[in-house]
Amino acid sequence: MQEQNSIHQDIGIESENSYISVDEMAKMLSIARVTAYQLIKTSGFPCFYIGKRIIIPLHTFRKWTEEQASCQTALSVR
Repeated sequence: MQEQNSIHQDIGIESENSYISVDEMAKMLSIARVTAYQLIKTSGFPCFYIGKRIIIPLHTFRKWTEEQASCQTALSVR
């Protein structure tokens, strides 16, 4: 838990009402930026656009990742 808090501090996440960018999500998941952009195209991924900017609500992202972790099938990103 302390490691997770450290990551959030590093990228400026302060509360459950926070929003993150695709680059911040990539850092949180320790994945490549390209993979993160592929991931947002996954059906049901919690994000929305403001102009060209992609916004990810942190609380829904956490819920989505928990749901993905509980699935028995692997998520394929292409």
